[in-house]
Amino acid sequence: GHTRRVARLAVEVGEELGLPPARLRELATGGLLHDIGKLSVPDAVLKKPGALDDGEYAIVQKHAVWGDALLGNLGFSAGVRRLVRDHHERLDGSGYPHGSTTLSLETRVLAVCDVYDALRSERVYREAWSHARAIALLHDEAGEKFDPRCVVALERVLVREAPLAVAIAV
Repeated sequence: GHTRRVARLAVEVGEELGLPPARLRELATGGLLHDIGKLSVPDAVLKKPGALDDGEYAIVQKHAVWGDALLGNLGFSAGVRRLVRDHHERLDGSGYPHGSTTLSLETRVLAVCDVYDALRSERVYREAWSHARAIALLHDEAGEKFDPRCVVALERVLVREAPLAVAIAV
């Protein structure tokens, strides 16, 4: 469900930021496919219940480039491929695979939505974070790692969805 949630959130954040329909379609596709390169990561690494060692982490980091290459072979657009390749890049250059600081708005949106959903999801190596804790991390790193406009837009989308989530839970 992670990729579907990320794609949905990314489109909603993109709409909040005023992206036109063609860019929203690429964002949706990139969101759905952003982790496709993980198909090439061995299960022993991907599902490891503890911390990854440096070699294992280096393998996981390759998923962005592997996904880009796969989508290139399948004929996907350069925009979708860029989203898949760059979704772990950060504004300050601390991301991977290239340490790029020149990120499209779509990449910035996808990065924020991906991190939020990943933190909110239970993983084999940690429990899910609360909404408040995940948003606090994004705010703390806004301007450094994440685009502040994207963090604020994500928060607005989530606040609008909160009443619906409560109604469904009742």
